[in-house]
Amino acid sequence: MEADHRTGCSIGLRTEERDMTVTWRNAVTYALTVVIGSWMIGAVVDLAWSAAAGSLGSWVSQWPTNSLSYVFLAAATLTLTLTRRFTPAAPQWRIPLVDGGAYLLILLLWAGLTAWQDGAAVPADDAFATAGFALLTLQLPAAWLLSTWRARHLDVAVRQCSKSAMAPSWGPSSEII
Repeated sequence: MEADHRTGCSIGLRTEERDMTVTWRNAVTYALTVVIGSWMIGAVVDLAWSAAAGSLGSWVSQWPTNSLSYVFLAAATLTLTLTRRFTPAAPQWRIPLVDGGAYLLILLLWAGLTAWQDGAAVPADDAFATAGFALLTLQLPAAWLLSTWRARHLDVAVRQCSKSAMAPSWGPSSEII
């Protein structure tokens, strides 16, 4: 059997073929675990550093009371959910690579747009500084580790591909076997 690269479905003798994907429930719980867990770890590590430095006010304004941080949480959760749901089932080692890249991309976009909204001269610099801060607060490493751990517990579902994505609807291959 060969794959139709436009649809991701296999082309065979049957009019319906199956494609493996992660279930919606697993994709959502995976994304919530990775995003909320890594955000909480970053917040707790930054809280410890802020408490040691004696400046809890900056922590409060950056983590729990910053409404834009919740936009990041929603965007990252949506991105990871859709990434897990609509990419074919992958080996466990590949999931953290793909999803870690998606998480970092959303973090950079969010930080760049936030800096641009605040009137920064070079929002890209602020975005990469935020990514560096996410490394120091262990937010990014936590996302990668949670993604690696959670990838082992994903349930795979079988998705039916449509007849239009398969062989032509005429001839012997149009019968359902």
